[in-house]
Amino acid sequence: MKSIYTGAKQQLSSCMQHDSDDTPPVILVANNDYNHQQHNHNHNHNRSNHHQLHHNGYEQPTSLTQLTTTTNHSNSNQHHQHHHHRHHSRSNNNNVPNNSFITAVTTPITGTSTYETLQRPFKHDRRRGQWSATADFYFACTSHAFGSIIFSEVPVYAMIFGGVFFLPMYLIAIILYAIPIFIIQTFLGQFSTSGLISAFRVAPLFKGIGYSILLLNLISLAYYGIVAAVPLIYAANSVHTVIPWMSCDNAWNTPNCSTHSTYDVDELALDPHATVEFFRYIILSDDSSPHEYVISWPVLCGTVGVWLLTLGILLKRVSFIGKFFRCICVIMFAVFLAIFVHLLCYIKLDWETFVSYFKPTLSNSFNGVLGGMRTAILMSTWLLGPGWGNVLTLASHNRFHRDSEKLTYWVSGTHVLLAFMAMICGRIAFDHFEDHVGFLHFHFDEEHYMQFLYLCFAYLFGSFTTLPNFWCFLFFGMIFLAELSAIIIQMMSVLTALFDEYEQLRTKKSRITIALSLLMLAASIYFCTKKGFEHLDLLPNIVILSHLIISIVLLLMTTWIYGRERFQCDLQFMLGKTITSFKIFLIRFLTPAFFVLSFIQTLYFLERDNSPTALVIVSQCVIYAIAPAYMIYKVCQTNGTLRNRLKQCFAPHDWHPVDADNRRFYEEIMGVSEMLVMDGGEENCAVNA
Repeated sequence: MKSIYTGAKQQLSSCMQHDSDDTPPVILVANNDYNHQQHNHNHNHNRSNHHQLHHNGYEQPTSLTQLTTTTNHSNSNQHHQHHHHRHHSRSNNNNVPNNSFITAVTTPITGTSTYETLQRPFKHDRRRGQWSATADFYFACTSHAFGSIIFSEVPVYAMIFGGVFFLPMYLIAIILYAIPIFIIQTFLGQFSTSGLISAFRVAPLFKGIGYSILLLNLISLAYYGIVAAVPLIYAANSVHTVIPWMSCDNAWNTPNCSTHSTYDVDELALDPHATVEFFRYIILSDDSSPHEYVISWPVLCGTVGVWLLTLGILLKRVSFIGKFFRCICVIMFAVFLAIFVHLLCYIKLDWETFVSYFKPTLSNSFNGVLGGMRTAILMSTWLLGPGWGNVLTLASHNRFHRDSEKLTYWVSGTHVLLAFMAMICGRIAFDHFEDHVGFLHFHFDEEHYMQFLYLCFAYLFGSFTTLPNFWCFLFFGMIFLAELSAIIIQMMSVLTALFDEYEQLRTKKSRITIALSLLMLAASIYFCTKKGFEHLDLLPNIVILSHLIISIVLLLMTTWIYGRERFQCDLQFMLGKTITSFKIFLIRFLTPAFFVLSFIQTLYFLERDNSPTALVIVSQCVIYAIAPAYMIYKVCQTNGTLRNRLKQCFAPHDWHPVDADNRRFYEEIMGVSEMLVMDGGEENCAVNA
């Protein structure tokens, strides 16, 4: 622990607090003797403050500076601190130029007490579990971001219209938009070791957002089981001797069914292909029944299987779930690499064709190129995966000093590589379908966001001359595993948030997990109907819109309201390394600019496709109303004037590491220690404990 403590103190930099208005900054000459005298004076002053607080009835959190004077252990600790301070000051003087000054800001940085805000103290769930290996967080986040969305028509059309201008904009959006939000969520989860409700102890006034996120995840889980059930149906049907969507000899086929591989480009109407009819049979878009709530029995059976598998995994420990994600992710990567290489060899992709993929189809159309670039910005949100706050939950199972920043870059790089490979596969599938079946959105338009994946890719792998069943099973099995992982992670976010926030539920984890899974299964039945599939097409754009709104609030809360200095210092203490002020600057100023662009683009998609139904609008308004309603409730429950109430509600509450040793180190450094800021150039802080 001593090495961790020393390392944290040496690495903590760029920290300057402005919370203390009573104690003015003191200019100190960088001198060993003077620093030593100042340290002894502050140590005695802090000890007298502790006795005064104890006399007044306040309970001061335990820290390394609260040392008794009547034991030998106390004397040894004082001697150790004195020796460590002298060594630390000597090492600092070696790096300080002549005639330089150090500003010492003596500011007690402690979280708002429970007494002041009328909040109950947070009690950590010691049985919540941690990842068994560092790589588990990487594999969980990567599998979460790897889903059917990267195989949709969105990246394909972005490449077609944006061309070579699409890629740099996509990378810039990943760096300046997706990665900052990923880091913020990781910080909130890993530092607090709690879920998406309790993590808002950093600014209790925004705790209602945690409840909104919880409700959003529950709503998305109600329909996301269908997204995982459809690839399971395709994978199960691919084991037949004759692939059903490549044949017209099935009960759902119409008399006009066709398996043609060539067509007349000038024809306005074509006989429906077997691939299209199978997809219509699954989503009931060609159902002639007058009832809108007719159930698709294959989808219902697949949904039941998905939720039973999810329940079986969720009843295990977190360490087992991490190993499960590790195995699933390795399997998906291996399968995708095999599919990608085989696909390139099968179509014999040459260099000229590959280069042509990055040439804008409408080279003279500025609007087309601009549309591709705007779509690239929107695609960067896929790094965070489906749902809301899931990265926060996954990071909460990290060990406190784990270098999650480096893992963030690994996850981002892997996602960009997989997305690029998926775009190449999507372009191949798109060209193959239009060369042999018909023009998508012209001859076949099912008006459903899943049609590209289950028409183009199904026909592509089904038309292979060698082992078509095998390649269909691998591809759709891979998609199923990705969507199953997403459901498990979203359910983890919901359950973890409930168990972290409500202590009384922790003894009933198994029963609550079973009850909630069965409830989500029952809610999924609606989306197995003909009417449910229609609503399913509107939800992805609504999801992105909610994603943007919540992300911008998280950014403002952590980097502006909580404060740039404290956010930067907490990151450095947690990671044990320096975080440059330039990175924080990018997060605070450039990321909001990308939010504006993404928000405008999402509204455009909603207006272009279909206006949301009244049910969707009402449900979204109810969800967004939770956060301001909680803010009003929180302010009303706090004592004092309105200004004091707001100040108390914005102040962190029990915001510290939950581990006892890390908490003592954090309180000593951030709570009762001096923060020394070098004058001139970039701010460099040293801690004089």
